[in-house]
This record gives sequence, structure tokens and C-alpha cells, in this order.
Amino acid sequence: MTSAMTFTPTHVLISRTKETPVQLVAGPRGYWLYTEAEAQQGKSPAFEVRPKLGFYCRGQQVVGFHLQPLATQTKSQPQSAAMSQ
Repeated sequence: MTSAMTFTPTHVLISRTKETPVQLVAGPRGYWLYTEAEAQQGKSPAFEVRPKLGFYCRGQQVVGFHLQPLATQTKSQPQSAAMSQ
């Protein structure tokens, strides 16, 4: 990726210790997971998810990660907080 893209998070990448908003972009072997910093700086994504194979970070398979759709995150907010905006 050579130029900065507009970051629109679609999912949350969840590890044992951290939740990171990410944008899924179709790649040659699965989906790339762009963080906001990677998207703004025009960097290649560190994480990739491959169907039936799992998560990869810089080409190495990693465990302990899963994706959750962003819509699921926003539904858990109290209704009064959503209305106050």
C-alpha cells in the first residue's frame, strides 16, 4: 500500500489483553486487518486472517486472537449514552 486510505473500522481484533478497531480489506490469501495508524500512514498491515488457517502477524501464524464485528460492540452501549450524542 503506497498511499494513505480512509480508515473505517469494521471489526474489533481481540487478543487476551487488548481490543483494537480494524478495517478488513480483501487480500490475495484472505483479509488484511488495518489499524487506524497503518491506514493513515499508508503502511502494510501487520495482521492478516486467512480462511480455515487463522491469524497471521507479519507472515507468522499466531494464536489467541479473534474478530468481533463492530456492530456487536455498539449494541452493548446503554441506550441513554447513544441518545446523548
